[in-house]
Amino acid sequence: MEEMSVSQIKKSRALYLTLSTVTLLFLGLIYAFSMFAAPMCQSFGLEKSAVGLTFNIMMILFCIGAVVGSQIEKAVGVKATIIIGAVLFAVGFIGTALFANGNITMVYVFYGVCAGTGVGIGYNSIIATTNVWFPDKVGFSSGVLMMGFGLGSLILGTLSVNLFKGGMDLSTVFLGIGVIGGVVAIVAGLLLRRPPANIVQLMAPEKAAASGYDPAEDDSALKTPLFYVYWIWAIIVIGIGLATIGNCASDAQLVGWDEGFATLLVGLVSTCNGLARVVIGILFDKTNVKVTMLVDALVSVVATVSIVGAFTLHIPVLYVVGAFACGFCYGGVPVVASAFARQRFGAKNYPLNLSLANFAIVFGSILNLVIQGVLGGDARVETFIVLAVLSLLATFDVLPFSKMFNKSQKELDEKRAAAA
Repeated sequence: MEEMSVSQIKKSRALYLTLSTVTLLFLGLIYAFSMFAAPMCQSFGLEKSAVGLTFNIMMILFCIGAVVGSQIEKAVGVKATIIIGAVLFAVGFIGTALFANGNITMVYVFYGVCAGTGVGIGYNSIIATTNVWFPDKVGFSSGVLMMGFGLGSLILGTLSVNLFKGGMDLSTVFLGIGVIGGVVAIVAGLLLRRPPANIVQLMAPEKAAASGYDPAEDDSALKTPLFYVYWIWAIIVIGIGLATIGNCASDAQLVGWDEGFATLLVGLVSTCNGLARVVIGILFDKTNVKVTMLVDALVSVVATVSIVGAFTLHIPVLYVVGAFACGFCYGGVPVVASAFARQRFGAKNYPLNLSLANFAIVFGSILNLVIQGVLGGDARVETFIVLAVLSLLATFDVLPFSKMFNKSQKELDEKRAAAA
């Protein structure tokens, strides 16, 4: 790529950040599943218990898609990778619209596998490409991008559900999502590009040696113990978030809220999810990854304890507090993952390291399934009691993470000084 001035970089990255955020609004519709679940049962004649598994399939394939996408990007580049993700996203929603009627297997294949994989590929490539333009504001850029992804269900999900309630056939709604979302993502794929090689020296010279060498790029995430300590924290917080997001509407009704407010609450939780991504991103830039993780873990404690209180004390407002806190703590995880992967392991292998950091979602989903499998899907109080204990573990996990992170940063600073 040709050299760019600082002013040219700032103009280009503002455009790319805006374009990427809009695209992620559409890709974030996978989180609108709890909104779509009831209409899918109603329109397609499916059982609620069978439809619920789609969310877990989708989240697992999202993570697998992110890892696969990082390798596809190495082979064919950013543009082709995002377009591949866009096509799979479109196929997922269009296929669900055309073939899901009375057939839960088609829902799993199209909505779960195709859409989940497509979103994973597109999300990872878009985040990894756009964030590299912001070496000086990695938390802010991650937060804005994740906000778009988190608010997709509130803005477009609410619109889609309202169209259905207004009389539009759900198949038509899904066709529209697939076509429009696919086109927007393809446009993003055609326009996005990687930044110039010297962007760190220009925008954040303190983060690279004078030679341009970044010693963080020499480390492999999967061979670094710090990465696994991070994963423990992320898996627990993600498990807490998924336990709430996937069942928010039904759990709200169990504690006493009516169906109308329960549906609204799903959107409000998405708002907290999106808001958290900006707040946590700014907090990351103002402090560090250790403080950010600690704050998010403490919010997860508040979340689980409040929900346990709502079920045991029969105080519906406590569920609202807990659901908001769950949305917030879950929203913070991808921002931390994005910023941590970029800060600790550099830009060279960022797409792969980002996908590996986000792979915690798979284990968070498995954690959620194991707890429900052992306790039973209807044991909501017991589920959140277990999650409350785990939230304390996530909080204490920040201590060893902090010690190991400080040590690694000291070693990297010494390598940078030696290379200067």
